[in-house]
Amino acid sequence: MFQWCKVNSFYILLFCICFLSIVYGDFLNSQDFYNAKFVSNDVPLTQRLHDMRIPKTRFKRGSVVMYDQDKWPDGRVPYQLSSQYTIRQRAVIAKAFNAYYTRTCIEFVPRNSSDSDYVYISKKDGCYADFARVGGKQEVSLADECVDYPTVIHELMHVIGFIHEHQRSDRDDFIRVIWRNIIDGANTDFEKLNSLGLSNYGETYDYFSIMHYESTEGSRNGQNTLESLIPTFTPLMGKALDFTAGDLRRVNKAYQCDTSRKFKKK
Repeated sequence: MFQWCKVNSFYILLFCICFLSIVYGDFLNSQDFYNAKFVSNDVPLTQRLHDMRIPKTRFKRGSVVMYDQDKWPDGRVPYQLSSQYTIRQRAVIAKAFNAYYTRTCIEFVPRNSSDSDYVYISKKDGCYADFARVGGKQEVSLADECVDYPTVIHELMHVIGFIHEHQRSDRDDFIRVIWRNIIDGANTDFEKLNSLGLSNYGETYDYFSIMHYESTEGSRNGQNTLESLIPTFTPLMGKALDFTAGDLRRVNKAYQCDTSRKFKKK
């Protein structure tokens, strides 16, 4: 009788652990960060249309990143991770987290009981992220086709408050949009975001930013949807496999800190 109860207690405990993991998510561990050392910067497997979700209320009150309440305090971003990811996928996400930690002042940390605002990363439907700190639980979807290093760091840039480079208010000085080549329903992905009043933090337009679309992104016919005013740059846009120096400077300027995590007094 005792042995039967002991065995059943084990299975009940195992069930509870699995249930909690599915419902509340998971976190990366030291093995994931070790495995991250062996992850290459693979070419993204999918396009990035519709990958930035901005609440309508954001358009009414102006800037997102420029206001403290829209930033993650002290660059600390609590997260939970779906238990659905494979060992390799966890390593890719760990590599992205580590890149932010070592090269910017942003740190993705396991959510604790006091973190009411946090990011939940799961395989929902394609690649997308809620923009900046929304409040409460916010979504990052990284489906199987999205779990490559460049795509993960791109989506996490949205999480900390950065738009696509080609949507900058000054983009017409650097690129042209070929509207006739854009698929139906994708025009909003190519519109300038003047109404957000975003700062470029003194950085010039970056054709090679991790946040730039490819020249044929969202094309209905295989022809360019974006072209650089410097023609030789057109085929190079959107090909980034990592942050540019400009990307990194902007992150640290936005959060008023450096990689030693020393934040300027407000």
